[in-house]
Amino acid sequence: MPETIESFLCAVHRTYTEVTRRQAGYFTTRPLRAAGPPAGAAAAVSDAFGVALKTTDPAAFTAVDELLDRRRARQDVVDDVAPGGTPGRVTAGGWRDWRRRQDRHVALRAARAAHLGRSLDRHAVRHAGRGLRYRAGGQGPLLVLVTALGHTDEIWYPLAEQLLPGRRLVMWDAGETTPAGRPWPLDGQVADIEAVLAAEGADSCDVVAWCSGAQIALEYAHSRPCAVRALVLLHGSYPRAAGDACSDYERSLGAVCASVAAHPGRAPRALRMLTGGGPPQPLPADEQRAAVEVLARAPAGLESVLRHPFRDPDALVRYSRQLTELWQRPLPGPGSGLPPLLSLAADLDRVAAPEPPAALTPLLAGRHGELVGATHYSMIDRPEVVATVCGAFLDDPPGGAPVAAGPAEIRWVPVDDPCPVPTPTSSASRTYVHEGMTPSTRK
Repeated sequence: MPETIESFLCAVHRTYTEVTRRQAGYFTTRPLRAAGPPAGAAAAVSDAFGVALKTTDPAAFTAVDELLDRRRARQDVVDDVAPGGTPGRVTAGGWRDWRRRQDRHVALRAARAAHLGRSLDRHAVRHAGRGLRYRAGGQGPLLVLVTALGHTDEIWYPLAEQLLPGRRLVMWDAGETTPAGRPWPLDGQVADIEAVLAAEGADSCDVVAWCSGAQIALEYAHSRPCAVRALVLLHGSYPRAAGDACSDYERSLGAVCASVAAHPGRAPRALRMLTGGGPPQPLPADEQRAAVEVLARAPAGLESVLRHPFRDPDALVRYSRQLTELWQRPLPGPGSGLPPLLSLAADLDRVAAPEPPAALTPLLAGRHGELVGATHYSMIDRPEVVATVCGAFLDDPPGGAPVAAGPAEIRWVPVDDPCPVPTPTSSASRTYVHEGMTPSTRK
């Protein structure tokens, strides 16, 4: 079917919205580029967004243009079309109204996600002398969302809203302390999953785990063979062996947390160093680098959510001890009963290295994908894309990576090939944001 202007503009709208949330004036002086757009697309883009559209060869694309191009290719998979449009019949001047409908549609989805935490049922379970409160909703196969150490379940709401139909979702805040006030250990995090399953009367579940939660989920699947039917590792951050790729952030964070764990009195100074980065630096003048930098920035408006593990010195001490213990525990090896695994990373993730560690690759069986032009927070930025891939995998775990069904903005990486390394950029222009922190080692 020939590409329509409205289909083209749907891809533009997603890209424009994602970019301008990070840098409001990005397109004021920068055009969008596309190869072979539909007739009349330039006028429609100008009318709807006030952006210049240039027809050009893909060789001239920036990272933003490439993202748009990939979204054009698979509008049938992830389509954010708001109701009320009439494909092919919108005249000049009417695209602004079309854009307003799209904006309202996006705002409605954001409102539904924000409301999710209040609409889910609240439950409590007690184990190991500790009370655990979790949220649950929906009907169907049980899906457990395991968040990163020190975080609250709020991080899941945009993705959970997409995954909820046809599933029963459970989520909770990552445990921080034991009843005696000591940091809640890895074994306690694993026991939390077991306690929730028991409270739900379930023998098994599917799991989606994010960041350091990925290793917690792997530990649970290894300790309870057959309890996990399928496991999605989303932007997993793991202990890295000497030969493994490691992000600058992971290296810096590991050193800081080891120091604070051993010497808690260093926490106030470490906190000032880690959170004192100030506002994002201006984008580079070079358009190619500017496109990479704007896509690599963390979502705006989430500072309090991302900073939760580092909200005060005591929280940093607890987090440092938990993360140090976690990263001292090697990844579990292959074993009988382990579930099918799907690994999703992001090529602009400046928190966790996109490449899986060598100890993990034998377990993936080729199921490793990278979201193009995405960050560590794709479940917030691109919940529709992540939900599409997770849903396809959870519906048929033994079927392998959903390459054919997946959105084109995911690049599937064979497990026996090295993961492609993003084009290096000057560290001076990087925006390091992980859970609200800016490493002091930034050059």
